[in-house]
Amino acid sequence: MSAQQNGIVTLLKAEKEAQEIVSEARKYRQEKLKQAKIDAANEINNYKATKDNELKEFEQKNGNNVAALESESAEEIKKELDEVKKLSKEKEGTVVDLLVKAITQPVSEMHVNAA
Repeated sequence: MSAQQNGIVTLLKAEKEAQEIVSEARKYRQEKLKQAKIDAANEINNYKATKDNELKEFEQKNGNNVAALESESAEEIKKELDEVKKLSKEKEGTVVDLLVKAITQPVSEMHVNAA
């Protein structure tokens, strides 16, 4: 019987050691997982900071260009409007003459859709 009890005791010891090993493995895995989460959060924060700095530099570099482009486009628009006004004043008499002629001297012809 003592051999049987020694076998049972040995099995219980082995089972207890196995449980301790499994428990330590779980703790180790949880610690590694926590550390991985912390490392990932740090890497994400570093990446965000880097991209924020790049954005600020880009805005500083190109911020002045926006104002310059706006003023340049405003000048171009003003020039084009002045040119259109000038052309309309030059052609005003011709347009009026054509309209008066079209009204006073109608040309009778059959409409395209009438045929």
